[in-house]
Amino acid sequence: MKKRMKKLLALLLAMSMCVLSACGDKPASNPDSQGTTPTPETDGGPAPGGEDTEGNLGFLSDAEGLPETLSNPDITIVYWYNQDQYAYDTSKNENVYDPILEAIPYFEEKYGGKVNVIYAAWGDMLETVLALQKAGDAPDLFEVFDESMYSVILSGVVSPLDDLTTDADYSYYKVDKELFSWNGSVYAIPLKPYAFYIMFNRDLFDLEGMKAPDELFAEGNWNWSTFRDACKSLTKTVDGEPSQLGYGSYEDTILSFMYANGGSLLNVDTANGTVTSNLNSVESQNTLNYLVELKDSFVYGNDMWGWFDNGTMAMIRGKEYPVDTPFEVGMVPFPTGDDYSGKNLVVYPQGMAVPAGAKNPEGAVAFMRIVNELQKEVGDQKEANRIGQENYDMIYADDVELVYAYDKCLNDIGTTIATIVNYINDGVPAATINANMEPEINSKINLMLGN
Repeated sequence: MKKRMKKLLALLLAMSMCVLSACGDKPASNPDSQGTTPTPETDGGPAPGGEDTEGNLGFLSDAEGLPETLSNPDITIVYWYNQDQYAYDTSKNENVYDPILEAIPYFEEKYGGKVNVIYAAWGDMLETVLALQKAGDAPDLFEVFDESMYSVILSGVVSPLDDLTTDADYSYYKVDKELFSWNGSVYAIPLKPYAFYIMFNRDLFDLEGMKAPDELFAEGNWNWSTFRDACKSLTKTVDGEPSQLGYGSYEDTILSFMYANGGSLLNVDTANGTVTSNLNSVESQNTLNYLVELKDSFVYGNDMWGWFDNGTMAMIRGKEYPVDTPFEVGMVPFPTGDDYSGKNLVVYPQGMAVPAGAKNPEGAVAFMRIVNELQKEVGDQKEANRIGQENYDMIYADDVELVYAYDKCLNDIGTTIATIVNYINDGVPAATINANMEPEINSKINLMLGN
C-alpha cells in the first residue's frame, strides 16, 4: 500500500508540474489577451482607505467566524501578482482590483503581524510551494485552479480545512462547496469567480439590422439559435475567403459552450472521489455537433485579436474592459444551449489552499475571510465600474445562474482540447470525436487517479 501511495504521489506531482508549466505566465491584467489561464476578476482599485487602514476595519464587524486575535499573527503566501506590477496597473486603471493584495494591510492592522508574499509566476506557484515544503518552510496559502486543484489534493500537497472553515466561507459566491472538496473533506476557500463573457461589435449588428446580443439576453432569447443566426449572418466571404467572421476565442472556449449546455469534458464526482469522461454525454455530444456546424464562422487562437480589433469579427471571448476601438462594443454571457434552460454566466472558479506543513493555517483562513469581505465591500463595485454598471447588473442578476466545471485536471489537457478542436474544424461528427478521444481521456484519468 505504501509503495502504491508513493507511486501515486510521484505521478501526481509530475502531472501537476507539467500542467502548470503549460499554463505560461499569468499576466497582471487583460488575462485572456495572452492566451493564458484567466485570473479571478481584477475588479477595481484601492481598498477602503488604501494603505492607511486605521479606523477602517468596520467592514469586518459582521464577518462570520473572523477571530479577534491570533496566537500567530504572521502568514506567508505564494502568489503570482507582484506588488510593483499591481501598483502600475492601478495607476493606469483605478478599477483594477486584487483582493489578495488589498487584504494585506487590513490583516496586518487587525492582528499586528506581517504578511510575507513570495511572488512566483503563474506557472511556477506550485513548484515554489513544493520547494518550500521540501525545505521544511511551507507557506500558509497559495492559489489553486481547475488544472491543479484535484492533483494537489490527491498528492497530499494541501491540507483539509474541515476543522478551520465554516459554511460561511463558501457563501460569498454562487459556487458549490463540493467543487473545493474531495471525499467529503474541503481543501480550498473560493475567490470570486472570473466571468467568461462574450464581447461583441455593436456596430456590426446594427449594420446587419440585427438585435444586439445583450438585448436578446435581457429578453431571455440569447441561445444557440440566436447565436447561430448571428454567426452565420455576420460571417462574410470574398472570392471564397472569409472577410468577416462571427466569433473568435482560444480553443478551450469549446468547454464554455459545453457548460452553457449542461455538459463538460469530465464528470468529476468530488463526493465519491471519482472521475469519468463526460464527452459521450448527450449535452457534450450536442455541443460538439453544434460547434462543427458553426466551424466556418469561428477562428481559434491569437488571430482573433486582429480580426476583432480591425472591426471584422462580430464576437470574441476574452476582450477585457476598458477597450479602445473605433466601434461600439457590448458584452453578453455565453448563449444557453438547447439542452439547458434559463440565463447563465460561464465562470472560472478558483480558490486559495493551505499547504501541508503550513505554520499558521488558522491565520490563513482568517486572511481569506478578510479577502472575501473586501471583495464584497469594494471589489464588486470596482468590477461594475470597469465593465459598466448596466453590464454588471445584467450578468449578476438574480435570475442568472453561474455555470462551471473543474474538468481540466488532466495532464497535458491543452493537447487534448486542441485535438478535439482539430476534429471540429475538420467537420468530424461528435460520435467519432468521442470514439477517438475517449481512450486518451480515460488513460489520463487513470494517470491522475493512480489506477
